[in-house]
Order: sequence, then C-alpha cells, then structure tokens
Amino acid sequence: MARLHTTVESLFVIDGVRQPRAVNARVVEPLPATSQAVAKGNLYVLLELGGATQPTPALFRLLLNTVQGVYYDATGGITGGITEAILAAHQALEQHNAVHPNEAQLGGISCAVLRGEELYLGIGGPAVVLVHTANRVDQFPAELNDSVIPLGNHDAPAIELFRTSIDSTGTVVQLSSEWLARVPAPKLATAALAPDIASGAEYLEALAPSRAVLSALLTYIAPATPEQLAASAAAASAAAGLPPAAPAKVVEEPAVVDASTSDEDTDAKDEVEAATEGEDDSVDVVAVPAAAVAATSPAPAATLADDSAASEAEEPPRRRRWPWLLALLIPLLIVAAVAIALWVDQQRTMAEFQTQLQGAQAAYAAASADGVPEDTARTQLAEAKDRANAALALVPNDEATAGLLADIQTKLDEVNHIVPLYKLVTLQPLGGEGSQPTNLVVEGPRVSILDQGQDRVTRYGLDEISGLIPEASGGVLAERGQILPDGQIVGELLDMTWAETGGDRRTSNLLILDSNRNLLQVDSATGLQPLAVANRDQWQNPTVIASYNGNFYLVDAGQGRILRYRPTADGYSNPPENYLEGDATLDLSGAIDMAIDGNIWLLYQDGTVQTFLEGRQVPFVLQQPPDSPISEPQAIYAGSDAGISESLFITDAGGARILEYDKEGNYLRQYRPVDRADLEKLRSMTDVQVDEIGGTFYILTSDALYSTDIPQPS
Repeated sequence: MARLHTTVESLFVIDGVRQPRAVNARVVEPLPATSQAVAKGNLYVLLELGGATQPTPALFRLLLNTVQGVYYDATGGITGGITEAILAAHQALEQHNAVHPNEAQLGGISCAVLRGEELYLGIGGPAVVLVHTANRVDQFPAELNDSVIPLGNHDAPAIELFRTSIDSTGTVVQLSSEWLARVPAPKLATAALAPDIASGAEYLEALAPSRAVLSALLTYIAPATPEQLAASAAAASAAAGLPPAAPAKVVEEPAVVDASTSDEDTDAKDEVEAATEGEDDSVDVVAVPAAAVAATSPAPAATLADDSAASEAEEPPRRRRWPWLLALLIPLLIVAAVAIALWVDQQRTMAEFQTQLQGAQAAYAAASADGVPEDTARTQLAEAKDRANAALALVPNDEATAGLLADIQTKLDEVNHIVPLYKLVTLQPLGGEGSQPTNLVVEGPRVSILDQGQDRVTRYGLDEISGLIPEASGGVLAERGQILPDGQIVGELLDMTWAETGGDRRTSNLLILDSNRNLLQVDSATGLQPLAVANRDQWQNPTVIASYNGNFYLVDAGQGRILRYRPTADGYSNPPENYLEGDATLDLSGAIDMAIDGNIWLLYQDGTVQTFLEGRQVPFVLQQPPDSPISEPQAIYAGSDAGISESLFITDAGGARILEYDKEGNYLRQYRPVDRADLEKLRSMTDVQVDEIGGTFYILTSDALYSTDIPQPS
C-alpha cells in the first residue's frame, strides 16, 4: 500500500490568462499493488511545442500517449523506460513534421516518475524541473542554453536523467522552458516552496507575463493519511474484481489515466475530453475493472420478482436471515479476493523479476567471456545493467541483484578503461566571495594560482617532504590595480604560463597577461616587472598564452592568428610572426587552452583538439570516450618543455574525470574518483598539471587545489 500521497495541479497560461485545460500535461497513477505500480510507479509528463502555427490538441495527445505507452511497455528499468519514451516522442514528432511541414513543431519534455520514495527525472530538449525536498529547492538541469537540441529536430536530443529521494514531503514543479527566459529563477523557486499546491499554481499564474505561452505541472507529495490509505485499499479491491469499500482516489487536473487502460478506453477518454473542453479543467476518472461492473449489475426485474415470490412462499425464515448472511460474507469475500489478487500479482512480479535477473546474469556472463571484443562487451553489459535495474525495481532489497549490478559496473569500468582515483588530498582551500580560480602553474616546489574572479595571482610553496602546502605560505604576486614600476596599472588578469630559458631568455619565470596588454614577469629579485612586447597595440582579442623554448605564443582570437615572439634581452621587443603557415588565419573564438611540446595543441569549448607542427595543421581527430562524450572541457596538458610525456591529458568537468590520450588521438583511459564527494569536486575543475616523474595530478577546482597519485594502469 502506498506510503505517499500526491496532489496534482496543472497550469496553462496564454498572454497572462489561465486557460481552462492544460492539453500538454499527462498524469498516470496506476492502481495500487499492480505490477505497473510496483515496477514503474506514477508518471507525470509536461510537453511544450512551438512552431510557425499553433500545435493542435490532437498532436499533444499523440505525443503524450506515445510517452505513456512506451514507458509502461518498456522492458528495462525506470531510467531506461524514460529514455525510450522521450526518444519515441521525438521520433513521432519528427515523423509529424515530415508529413506536415507547414505545421512543423519543435519542443521539449520533462518526465517525472515517483516510485515509492524515489523520484526519477528525464528531460529532453528545452525544459526544466524544480524539486523541493529536505529544505532545499534544486533545479534540473542546472542551466539551459541555446545549444540544447529540441524534440522533432533532425538530430535526436540528449536525454538528461536525474534521481533523488522524497523522505516525507516534497513538491515537483515541471516548467516549460520559457519560464526561465521570462521570470528570475529565485521567483520560480518560491512556487516550489508554497505551502500547498493551489497556492503554488496561483503564484506562478501571478508571475506569468503577457505575450507568452507558459505551462507548468505541479505535484505535491506527502505522507498518506489513514483515509487515503483506505482509498488505496478500495482501489485494490476494484482491481480484484469486487466493488470498492470506499471511494477510489481521484486526481483532479489533469485527468488521471490508469496505465492499464486499453486503446479503446483511451479513445473513449479522448472523446470525453474533447466534449468537455472549455467547461472545467477538473476531470474525475476512476478506473473500475469490468469484473467489478459485472458483479454489481442487477438481474432482470422479472427474474427478481419470481425468486422473491418463491422464497416467501416456501421458506419465509430463510428470506429474513439472508441480509445477515450477506453482511457477514461480503467483507470476508472482499478480503479473500483482495488477498488472492495481491498474491497473483506478487507471483507475476516474482516471475518477471526472475526473468530480468536471469537475463542480466546471462548478458554479464557473455560479456565476461574470454576474447569478447570491447564493443560487443559494452553492448552486452549495457543490456545486463538495464535488466538488473529492472529486477531491482521489482524487488528493491534483493542483495543478489544489487551485488550483480555492482559486478556489472566494475566490468563496465574495466571495458571502458576507467582507472579509479582513490583519494583527493586538499593542498589549499580556495573560494570565497567573488572567487573564480582558473589557471594553475606548478613548477618544482612552487604553485601559482590565477583567480580571475578576484583578479589576483597567488603563489604557494609545497613542502618538499610532505608534498603539502604549509599554512600561511601564500603570497600575492600580482593583482588588478597594482601600479607597475613604469607607472602602468595592472588590468584584469587573463592568463599565465611558465617560461623556460631559451634563446636570449636567460631565466625561467612566470608570465602573466592582463587586459591592458601588459605581459608581466615575476622575478624573485625584482618582483613584478612589465616586459617589452612589440606590436601589442595591434592585438585585437588576446585570450590564451603559452611558452616553449624561450618563445612566447599568444592566441589572438580577433585576428585569427597564433603569434610567436622570439625572446630579446628586454623581453619580446621584436615584431611577432604569424605561426600559421602562409600567414593563414583560423576561427579561434572557441579556443580555451593551449599546450606546446614541439607541436602546438589547441583545445576548444566543444571538446575538439587541433594540432600544428611548424605552422602546418596536422590531421588529428580526438576519439570520444566509450562511455560518454566530453561535455565540459577545461584544460589540456601535453607535457613539459622537455617533451617527455607521450600522452595528452584533458580535463572534462562535466564528466568529473581526467582523460588520457596518445598523441595520435587514440583514447587510452580516464581517471575518475571512487568517492562520491570527490567525484562532485571534479565537476568544478578548471585546470590540471601533471607531475610525470612524481606520478601526481595537481587539480584546480573552484573551491580548492587538490593532489592525487596517478594510478598505474594494469
């Protein structure tokens, strides 16, 4: 019997006016104790469409029916079912657009599934969900941007999946994407904090601006009262084929659809919706099985009269005792019928559980056999994982299934060459108001950190024995507003690099670039000094710097050039060369980091890498990791000036991992923390330095500097 009770309300606002019906929302709450309720839980869907013409209610129904049908028919677990359902809706919309190009629509969808106390979210295309639980409001996804692929596009959208728990009470607010463009996020969060669902909907209605089409689906979750538990028991009685002992639960707005409803029932319901459209948005639908209807249908009147007369003539006392017998037998029959129905459903659940578990075991065994190609093993392990999750959804506390799932994940990590990082050691806490650490240079026992938020470069000293940074060891090397010896003022700090000796450069120093086109050198004897740099007034948009063999390299995205300066006695006073052969230009607007080991390596925001040798671009394709593509690259490391590294290292903050490639672009392995807390720390990575000899990663994040040993791959 359900421990949690839901209250649902939808909102559909056009030009600031609330509409009587929300045609783009669907709520499915299967009857309690059914296999659908146990395995798949309740489904809450909000769909948004937009195009040159207004989407029709029929199109909304088509897509919502597709999501509902595919989700409950999917053989995998909850997350797999959500993914299949959203992709099926995308394909249905894509087919609609191909057949009706003049009525083409693009859209976004959010699916929320509540099973027990677990809440699963799936989002495809532009959409957002707010979840209030445990005294906090979380937004999923954390940000929306223009690069999100919508439903109905030629390319399939990326499906984002989330999972959380509802301990006692909570509110789920599914919003169309336009809300974030029209209303500040803190105000939207207030709707999730409303004391009741009606107040939350009214608050959103008040926030809705004019000249916009906005929609929302609000679900309030709370512990079930005794009356609500009794209603669930009545629904179970109805499922067993007997009349309910108490009124069944009714969800008002939008209509409740039982997941077991047939196609004919769905069509009939659509006709009712069409007939009542424009009257009242509150629709009561109670699913009563046909067996219950038959059991309560009266016999023909003539038959009743004949039976009554015979009974009165032959056995008057028995007729008077009949109501008492009914009063005693009916409750017993109801209890027995409910028990039988629950037992039958339990047997079906266990049979399905065994099927999924055995399928998971077989797929895992096949993937673990000797000589299986990695691509084949990945496919088999993905199937094993889906089946094990489906089995665990049916029997959540089964230890054997949980153990199998752990074994599958271990094998999958092995096939995907995932090397565990066991401990991140905190070298220096960072952060604070306005802080934004972005760049890291580790040179021997000295560590320099550029904080673009505070416009400051701070140097720390590593203890040679412990490898840790002693307390109070930091000193500010440069900061915005500082007056230089030549009277110039330090501007915003953009980037920094370590410059080794070479050519006319006689010392190794830290170089810092600021927004005033100053190239600053940190010298242990003279402090911060500006260097002479030729033609710096011609720079258009300097973004990234690097040094190699004494030379100074600058990415000028405005010119589309990589400028190379040869060292002079006073800095870099000779005019620069365009490093690119034939004075070529490139689109460098997306370049975010540069590394040099003889070749120049450029990392772009989309995760691609370009490499150049002696001014010529070398054909190079970075192989995507087998488990998931690079989603948020931050930095690239190609080795020191000595060129001893045979690998490229790329930080992927979105995947909370450090990726290692050979210098032909072939994926080798990835390093990812085992501890969940450490995993979250890497989601805010901004830079990495690699001590190849000592076998250490130095990892800079938004709130600290960490170190960790580099495990030796087996």
